[in-house]
Amino acid sequence: MLAIALGVVVITGAFAGLGAIRATRAGSLPTATTNSIAVTATTSLSFEPNEFQDVATNSSISVSFTDGSTLPHTFTIIGKEGWVIPSSISTSDFDKLVYGNSPKVIYNLNISGAGTVPGNFTSLGPGWYEIVCTEPGHFVSGMYGFIAFGMNLPANLTVTSGTPGPGAALFIIIGTIVTLVVIALVLGFVVGRREGARQEMPPERLGYAEPPTGGEPPLTSSGDSRHP
Repeated sequence: MLAIALGVVVITGAFAGLGAIRATRAGSLPTATTNSIAVTATTSLSFEPNEFQDVATNSSISVSFTDGSTLPHTFTIIGKEGWVIPSSISTSDFDKLVYGNSPKVIYNLNISGAGTVPGNFTSLGPGWYEIVCTEPGHFVSGMYGFIAFGMNLPANLTVTSGTPGPGAALFIIIGTIVTLVVIALVLGFVVGRREGARQEMPPERLGYAEPPTGGEPPLTSSGDSRHP
């Protein structure tokens, strides 16, 4: 019981902690101070590229949005400068963020299936913003990125190569879970053995002869040793 209880507590806490982990997929960067954006919605629910550095400020920006899958997607720039959407955001709060009046979405372009759609919007002054797909479940699956106007993105937003994943943090959590569960199982086994030994049935209860406790010697096969 101790092992099971500890295992449940550890695993529950670890999965609760996973909600704070959010990584982005790698993507090639466009040329500096560009007035155009070309982005693809991939079959793995990501934007390619998912970072746009030093896009021209206060300019007309042309967008070419390609759907590399058969699913509908959006290319939506959230209108809150210098802010990352919390990974733990609820569906209702996410909808308010996208469809509400504050912050206002800077730009939204929809695509409903395989193909390419054009678009354009007027960029803002220096600053950076998050890009998301607003289709249900796509954001939490990793379909987001960042765009910077008149500047580069902060260093702590730089993505790494490879497919998305929580990286070292997840391995630390998994390693901790495995270690604690093993310790709990070992402790539970040791405690169980001790309890079992304490409550072990005496030999006479199992049908074995009681060992001599002193006093008169036992009878021998030749008769009663007490009366030769």
